[in-house]
Amino acid sequence: MADPALQMIAEGICELLGFGIAAINVVRGDEVEMVAIHGFTSGLNAAHGRRETAEEVLGARWPLADVQINLSRGENWGAWRFIPHDRVNLHEGSWVSTTNMIDAPDAWHPHDMLLAPIYGDDGSLQGCLSIDMPVSGRRPDFTQRRVLNRFAKRARRVVLGYIERERLYERAANLETAKEFLRDASSKLSLADVLDASHDALIRGLGADGIWMATKGPRRAMVVHATPGLDWEPDPGLAALTARNTTRYWAEGTYAILCRDRITDSAEWNEQAAVVDRFFETLGAESALVVPVGADHEWLGHIVLLRSPGRPTWTDAEGRLAMELGRDFGRIVLTANAYTQERDLAQQLADADRERNQLIEAVARELRIPVNALGTSLAALSDEQPNTLPWIVQVETLTVRSAQIEGIVSDLLLLSRISDPANAPGQTTIEVSEMLDDVLDELDPDAAQKDIECVLTTPTGPAYVVGDPRELRAAFLHLVKNALTYSYRGSRVQVMLYSAGSEVTIIVADAGVGIAYEEQSEVYKPFYRGTNSALGGSRGAGLGLTLVDQITSRHHGLVELDSRPGEGTRVALTLPGVS
Repeated sequence: MADPALQMIAEGICELLGFGIAAINVVRGDEVEMVAIHGFTSGLNAAHGRRETAEEVLGARWPLADVQINLSRGENWGAWRFIPHDRVNLHEGSWVSTTNMIDAPDAWHPHDMLLAPIYGDDGSLQGCLSIDMPVSGRRPDFTQRRVLNRFAKRARRVVLGYIERERLYERAANLETAKEFLRDASSKLSLADVLDASHDALIRGLGADGIWMATKGPRRAMVVHATPGLDWEPDPGLAALTARNTTRYWAEGTYAILCRDRITDSAEWNEQAAVVDRFFETLGAESALVVPVGADHEWLGHIVLLRSPGRPTWTDAEGRLAMELGRDFGRIVLTANAYTQERDLAQQLADADRERNQLIEAVARELRIPVNALGTSLAALSDEQPNTLPWIVQVETLTVRSAQIEGIVSDLLLLSRISDPANAPGQTTIEVSEMLDDVLDELDPDAAQKDIECVLTTPTGPAYVVGDPRELRAAFLHLVKNALTYSYRGSRVQVMLYSAGSEVTIIVADAGVGIAYEEQSEVYKPFYRGTNSALGGSRGAGLGLTLVDQITSRHHGLVELDSRPGEGTRVALTLPGVS
């Protein structure tokens, strides 16, 4: 069934302008289709000579090239092209009148053809009007041609409107399919998965050659999605301008149509005109439809829909359709981000639960040995006479084990404290060499027991940092204590303090057993203890370097470890210094 508006045009040509037949044809790819016809009962098809009715001809198609050949052979009558019978290229879609010619110099020949080509705004052929069988039997004179031209100009607007409506109906149907797909997919996929899975549907639904999209992710950072093959390194200036413009577009409920050759004319985009032009060139695009993405009152990003050279420029009708997609995408972004946040939170809770269980197991394991030793010593003590040698040995064992338990508990409490973001470190100005002297004094009995010489050198003089005295002292203590534990008897542990510019560096170096290369990336993990044995003393709970690393990080510093098995270990702790 013909479109009513087009059918009225065909009827008007016949009844008002005096022609026996009028047809309207539109381009469908590389073919032409007859979409409206009026005025004759039957005629002969030029291809096979069979008589056809209007109902049979309606919807017929034939090659676009045949129409273009006839237009090229026609005389220019303004909006019309008159093709005399001796120049006409009869083709499958040609209809031949069976009426007799009148006997006159300007008589209309049954093979004469009169076409009005309809061109789009981009200059491409979109369709044509075709008329035949003038009631007068004569070719139109000058006065009739003027009337025909005026009518053709009005008809052009109606036909182009029909073609645009067709395109939009198709776009709307495809867009609705894409939206349904997105709504179904968004309930079970992340945003990136939804976009990847629905890309082809979006391309069809919007008639785009490519899509460039940036939306807020679950952590508010912008996440970019693009058609595969669109290689563009985001430019900070253009990204900021696009965010600013599309934020306003969302608030105003509008969009922007950009053409490469008119960027400098746009007050909204000309400040980044050179970058926008490079964007078009890099992605092989000629026009873009920029649409905001949002939900309720919140802007969430933007979609840039691209079309290549030779494709129709974006229209306002397409912009309005794309705005619906922007609203749907906004809801999808919120849903996908909520899904991602819930998934991440569930993973964090699972990780925290696993770490808690590991901590409980590690604490139980570390405390079991000294607690069992305490029980054994207490049982043995009850069998000994006070102040005898065996009794004194058991008391000393109890003292050592108690100190070991106290050390583990203290380290655990400190680890708990510094792991809590709510507990910010103190801000006290500390003279580092004094604190290092104090640490060495405390560990002097341990060093003497192994005949190890601990030497502190300060080549650059006093050095000052701002931080938490308790935490920093614990970090220095564990560094030196580790060096003593894994050093050979009679060796040396060097502690060096350097101040250079805005940094203070503390280096603790030993010539002990070292750390295996494959273990060096693990030593900062809680309760990790390497395979090398302590030399002349017990190993700790495996929290020393964990505490050093976390304390240094809390003080905006850096820990660097350099260790060679069998040669020794060197640990450098660098902190921000103060004058």
